[in-house]
Amino acid sequence: MASSGRNEVRLPDYEPLGNEVDEPELEPSSPRAASHRRTVSNRGDETHEALESQEKQTLSSPDWFAWELAGVVVSAAILAAMICLLAVYDQQPQPGWHYSSLNSIVAWLSTLSKGSLLFAVGEMIGQLKWVWFAQQKRPLIDLRSLDSASRGPWGSLGLLWTLRARHFAILGALAFILALGFDPFSQNMIHTYPNMVTDPLGTALLANVSVYNTSGPQMYDDSFTFVDPVLKANVYNSLFNNDQTRTWAIPQYSCPSSNCTWDPIASLEIRSLCANITSYLTTSCSSIPSNASLGDTNCTIALPKSNVSAWYMPGVPQLTPFIVEGVGFAEALVYTNASIYAIQYIAPRANISLIEQGSLDNQSHWEATECSIEPIVRSFRASVSQNTYSDETLAVWNNATLQATALSPSLPIGVYLTPSSWGTDLGVQQSGNGSTSFVLGAVADTSITAFLEALFSGQAVRSTTQLEFIPDVEAHFGALDLYAGSDVLQALGMGNITGCSDNLADRLTCAMENVAVAITKTIRDSAYVADPATAAMASGQSMISVTYITVHWRWVVLPLVVWILGAVLVIGTLWKTRRARVPAWRNDVMPLLSLSQAEGWRESDASLEGAAGRVSSPMMARLYEENGRVFLGR
Repeated sequence: MASSGRNEVRLPDYEPLGNEVDEPELEPSSPRAASHRRTVSNRGDETHEALESQEKQTLSSPDWFAWELAGVVVSAAILAAMICLLAVYDQQPQPGWHYSSLNSIVAWLSTLSKGSLLFAVGEMIGQLKWVWFAQQKRPLIDLRSLDSASRGPWGSLGLLWTLRARHFAILGALAFILALGFDPFSQNMIHTYPNMVTDPLGTALLANVSVYNTSGPQMYDDSFTFVDPVLKANVYNSLFNNDQTRTWAIPQYSCPSSNCTWDPIASLEIRSLCANITSYLTTSCSSIPSNASLGDTNCTIALPKSNVSAWYMPGVPQLTPFIVEGVGFAEALVYTNASIYAIQYIAPRANISLIEQGSLDNQSHWEATECSIEPIVRSFRASVSQNTYSDETLAVWNNATLQATALSPSLPIGVYLTPSSWGTDLGVQQSGNGSTSFVLGAVADTSITAFLEALFSGQAVRSTTQLEFIPDVEAHFGALDLYAGSDVLQALGMGNITGCSDNLADRLTCAMENVAVAITKTIRDSAYVADPATAAMASGQSMISVTYITVHWRWVVLPLVVWILGAVLVIGTLWKTRRARVPAWRNDVMPLLSLSQAEGWRESDASLEGAAGRVSSPMMARLYEENGRVFLGR
């Protein structure tokens, strides 16, 4: 049979050790030859008996592969300890050890586990070469392949190529190769992420209030009360200051860590209500006498009851771009039972550039809006993230009653809101004597009403020569000259109000939303502004960022596969060794020396000693070179 490529590989030259004395040829019939044959026979019998005795001692030795078995067990224990350690710290804060880290500990454990296992794997691959040659005659190149595979991944790759899947040692070769990823895979199990946790040393505070009755000074023989100066400033900011951060809308808070959360909070607030009342509009056009305006047509758009109206001349740059007016409950069309008077607004659906230029025709679409503000109790969950405040509305209570007499000595007369069905889940602590009430005092209510009517009463008028913003001279409570009515009209028509579009018809709705938010901030901040030290603010949790551990368990598959391959290899090698009755020589090189000896060993020269296959102590050897050839000899 043709020899394979493997068998054709040229083996290195080895010279036999020069420890044998050649016997001269003897005649078969001579007495000396017969004596020599008896001596050799007796010596062979004695050697055979010695080897059998040593083999029995080897197979019954109490430390037979004990180190290899211990390596597998220790590797499993360390791997299990690493997995348990990671399971303990999974989804937990990163440990703050002084002299080490979790990554370092895992690196040490994975290295020890891999080292213990590969020690056993290497020894078992070395043992399998004796089992391989005990089964039948094999090419000596297989001996070198198996010996190289027991030393590391490069030799294991060679074994895979040489023997393919024809040898049980392939499991060990795979274990060696896959073990290259043992440490990286173990390290890749550990990932970190930032997580917000409560800071036990920090407390978050947020302004909220249940009673508001703050106002400015009184005038006109106590018949008129100025609005709270802080409220006025916040409202002006909401209309005049185009600040996208909306500082006029954010209540006072304290958040030491820039990241805070609060449980549900209930607070007295103000909200805006706006309704489209375009369906109530009536339009009428009439010709102006020729001696007055060359016979042009004048059109009037008006609302019923309040007679709030705007006018324009089709095709002529003369018109009222918008009109806004505060009306009483009897004149309101939608908010007839509101706590604060309604405000009506008429404007065309056109760009705010109409304030300064352009004209309208009979196809122009006019719209009307009625707005009001009302006190409410709002339950919300607030948070601060990266020093940016936000809150989520949980519930709103707007069932208000007007109390002409105070329900408690500590409460003023005014508008009462009592969310009797709310509990701590919505931020209300119900008292034992009755339900908790939220109150907008009558003094504050009156001053806010006069303030808003003075601001939102007037019109813009444009002629061919001029543009005017004219406050209503009949504004309620004589507050016309006390507030910036003309400035508000200008902002409503031309200003860059935060969050508002450039469509004239939508401007009042947007402006009233800003005003309501600004008043809400004022109400919630009132106790803090009055006395920060004694203000009863809602307490929350200050959050700090902590590095947490998360374990990606899919990366543990490779270390487990490597250990399983190693364990199967060890157990299988033990079984194969016992079955083949092969000594436990492992990777010992001494048994290889017998290959270079003459077929008969001299009893005084060498003997195999048990599983180690060691040459007896008296035997000495040295590496020699002669005529360019290297050999091992005495």
